[in-house]
Amino acid sequence: MDERWRPLSIVAGASQTGKTSTIEYILYCLGGSDYPEHEEMVQRIAAVALELEIDGVVHTIERTTTGAPSKFASVWPAALEERASSLETRLTIEPPSDPDSLSQFLLAAFGMGGIKLPLSPSKEDSDTHALSIRDVARLVYFQNSRLDSQNLLEEHGNHVVAQKLQQTIDLIFGVADASLAQLADRIRAAENAAREAERSARTLKTIVDSEYPLGPAGVEIQQSDAIQLAAQVREQIDNLDTDELARQEATDDLRRSLSEAETAVKAWDVRVRGRESLIERLTSLALQYADDKKKLTFLKEAEQLFDPLNVTHCPVCFAELTSHPHITVSGACSLCGHNLSHEHNDENERERRQLIERELTATSRRLDQLNVYLDSLTRELATIRGSREHASALANSAASELDRVASLPAPFLALRDQLSKQLAEAEKVAAYQAQGIRLWERVTQAENEAALKVGQLAQLRRERQEQATRPDRDSIIRTISDRFVEILGDFDYPKLSNAWLDAKLIPTVRGVNYTKSSSGGLTLISLAWALALWEIAYEREALAPGLLIIDSPQKNLGHAARPDDDEFADAKLVNNVYEHVERWLDAAGEGAQVIFVDNSPPVAVDEHVVVRFSGRATQPPFGLIDDATT
Repeated sequence: MDERWRPLSIVAGASQTGKTSTIEYILYCLGGSDYPEHEEMVQRIAAVALELEIDGVVHTIERTTTGAPSKFASVWPAALEERASSLETRLTIEPPSDPDSLSQFLLAAFGMGGIKLPLSPSKEDSDTHALSIRDVARLVYFQNSRLDSQNLLEEHGNHVVAQKLQQTIDLIFGVADASLAQLADRIRAAENAAREAERSARTLKTIVDSEYPLGPAGVEIQQSDAIQLAAQVREQIDNLDTDELARQEATDDLRRSLSEAETAVKAWDVRVRGRESLIERLTSLALQYADDKKKLTFLKEAEQLFDPLNVTHCPVCFAELTSHPHITVSGACSLCGHNLSHEHNDENERERRQLIERELTATSRRLDQLNVYLDSLTRELATIRGSREHASALANSAASELDRVASLPAPFLALRDQLSKQLAEAEKVAAYQAQGIRLWERVTQAENEAALKVGQLAQLRRERQEQATRPDRDSIIRTISDRFVEILGDFDYPKLSNAWLDAKLIPTVRGVNYTKSSSGGLTLISLAWALALWEIAYEREALAPGLLIIDSPQKNLGHAARPDDDEFADAKLVNNVYEHVERWLDAAGEGAQVIFVDNSPPVAVDEHVVVRFSGRATQPPFGLIDDATT
């Protein structure tokens, strides 16, 4: 098995999971007019790319799938994953006769580029229309509906389409009535294209060689050296940055210490102002209490110090009194005899004195407590002021250290600037050499394209040489007819007899036109016809692609046979189809490629199943769109 593609590939799985859509996307990349428009695919697929091999060179074709079908295709002479380093070519889709169209590009790959088919072959001066890749696709892809349509050669459909199909088959086998003049025109066009491609390749190589004289190998070595140097310089810069970061972290620590110290100083300032304010207010209150105490003490001692009845001489005659004036027992004044019993009460006097005494005691106690508290506040204020001074000293120390570090010289900047210049230069050299690698790759691509054009020219020249001894059409028909009957025999076609292809390649089986066959018979006849045509073309190295795609080869066969078609209900018929294809691919068909789309292929060919869509959300892959499970 080739590393890049399989001779036999099977897309298997349940219905409505995207098997046929997969093939339709392939045909779209090969110039098809439309792509699948299922809602889940339109929403999730923006472009499709196809990788194929043309004359030994891998190419990638990509077309967009948003909105209307794209008007052009992007082509790279490189594999899917290598497109970024390859030169893109844009080829138009319509009209397919355009020399720069995708259709002509693909047709030229197997020697059918630039061919024009007459609309009326019987007339010498008939108008012509260009052969399109879509015309060839009718012999490459057999969709489900065609296998039992009773219109295998389009004989019951559009006359122009049927005629082009017959003309395409004749062209493939070199038995068409195309004039030598038309072939000469194609050769001249191919010669011009080959010369132009070679000239472009030489010019490009001269330009690139002048800029990068060491060639592809030398450029790659220089790029590798530049990348290695850049990596080394980058590592030095990283190490330098790490050291500088450590120094910066130390500086940041100093800044944080200074900020914390200044914050602490501010906090202690607030506490100092708070204590000073509190002491000031409480001192004023203590002074007021002291004044109150003095007043109460004065009031208490006033009767002893300044007794209002302490009279020693009579206020009338001024004679000295023999006894101290007082209140008598009867409540009268001893001096004037006035009765004071209703005004003077000893009990009230005692209460008044006791009240004064209590107030004096309370005021003294509060004053003492306030003085004690003021003493504690004063001592605390001294402590707070000491803490504030300590915090201020720490802040000043941090500020001084930060100023010292900030004023140090910075050799880091000069060294880093030097390394950055070296890195930029190394990266510049690496980028320059990378561009050289891409340019040399373009030179290689241009040379490959020129070789491809030269190969196509050589193929046309061989075709011209073969025109004089081209095979007889009748012999080709007989060969294809014999292979058709042989394949039906390999299929074990029930009651096979009287089978052949007529001059127009229309099948006859059991002595009647194939359209009279049952549904299962139609499927086997269509498969045998497609395989016979394709196998003979490949074996004779005819002008045809080495690819065949068949959708639903089990249609109307085995378990899918109709109830009234018992003779085609044997599952062995399906096995026989696959066995024939495998045998041919292993022998005369080595190098060819077949793709089958089949719901449930036989177990014997499981090794050829490239993907199996389950149709069940719990068993991936569900389908072409994995999450389109509803």
